[in-house]
Formats: sequence, structure tokens, C-alpha cells
Amino acid sequence: MEIVCLKWGEKFSHKHVNRLYRMVCKNYKDNFNFVCYTENSSHIDKNIEIRNLDLSDDLEKWWWKLTLFKEIADKPTMFLDLDVVIQNDITHYRDYCVNNKIRTIKAYWKPHAANLPPISPGFNMDLNSSVIVWKGDFTNVWKHFYDNADYFMCLYMGIDSYLYFNHNKLLQYFPRGEIYSRLHGMDENKYWNEGQRVSLFYDREYNICIFNKWKMDKIFGGAGIDDDAYEGFEKYWR
Repeated sequence: MEIVCLKWGEKFSHKHVNRLYRMVCKNYKDNFNFVCYTENSSHIDKNIEIRNLDLSDDLEKWWWKLTLFKEIADKPTMFLDLDVVIQNDITHYRDYCVNNKIRTIKAYWKPHAANLPPISPGFNMDLNSSVIVWKGDFTNVWKHFYDNADYFMCLYMGIDSYLYFNHNKLLQYFPRGEIYSRLHGMDENKYWNEGQRVSLFYDREYNICIFNKWKMDKIFGGAGIDDDAYEGFEKYWR
């Protein structure tokens, strides 16, 4: 298994890369190669393979994630966002890899966004790409985006909507009970709604907790989470 992450810009530091690597070492019990795609490898653990981002692609923020599909993946590959916390064993995630399919997160905590048509602005849907598993040739996903990059980056808020509304037939999802959101919840029976007081979620039985909206909405005065949301999770990487 090739396990990869991506660090671009200043939102994340080498500490997040090294922290994620430690969690993978604790919770993936088979052979793996850990890779970080970045334009700045300073202070990253020497056991992590560095692959340089091609800055000529001229992307920003989360859009760099689509560069993972520039090359054919000839082995099972798993991407993890740098803000996730791995709580339990994820060795079985290799079994979720299906040739020529992209498996990612179904946001079961967004029942209001299931099966929505593409509606502007926002293009809301129930996909989250904090964890992705794939193998095969998805260069068409990259090419389709990059040939009209300015258009797609203006149209969508991120790659989740791009994948959902343009490549839906390629998608598969992790089953329930695997991944939950620290901010948004677990499923349609336990989730946070906009307008409610923010109440952070935790369930030790899940294998991965995603920290979507970490340092995002709070910047603009909305609901979001910051480093305080990690309080009590330190045991998972120490």
C-alpha cells in the first residue's frame, strides 16, 4: 500500500505530516510506503518519501489534491488529509481498494445533501475527500479538470463537488461506522445543523475522525474548529 498526504502553503506544517506518519505507523499493520507531496520538505521525518509538487500547475488550496491523479496508480493507494486523526487499525482499508474506482467518504451526517442536483452557489452534496483509496488510471479526472481549471475553481468550492458532479460513476464509498466528522457528526441520527450551537463529536469505535473545516469558517466568523478541537486526541499520535 502506498499511503500519501499533501502539504502546500502555510495552513499545515511539517508537524502535521510527521504526526500523521506516526498515526499510520501505529495503525497500519502491513507493509506501506509513506509519501508526502509538497513544495517545502523542511523538517519532515527522514523516513517519509518526498515528491515535489509541480508548481507550474499553478493551483491553490485543496485543488492540489487532484494532482494525485496525474499519474497511473499501479498499486493500492490511500490519501489522508493532514488534519485527520486515526483512532484505530486501518490495515483493512487496503481491501476497500477496487481497480479503476475512487473510494472516498459518504457524509452520512449530511442527510439533507443526499442526491441533490447541482445547484449554484455551493453545489452542496454528501461527499468528503479527506480519505481516498484508489488504484488504476484516473488521468482523465485530472485532465478534465486541468483543461478547464479556472472554470472549475470558480464554479466549485473544492474538489468534493468537482468529483461528485463530474465523475460520479467512478465513485464508491466507505461503509458506515468507519469515518466520522469532529464538527458535523456521524450519521443522519447524530449530526450538527447550521444554526445550532457547535457541539463537537467523538466516538472511539470509529477508525478515523476527520476535522473538516479546521481553521476555515472561523476565519470568516462562521462555525468551524481550531486546535482546541484536538484536545483529548493527543493519545492517538503520541
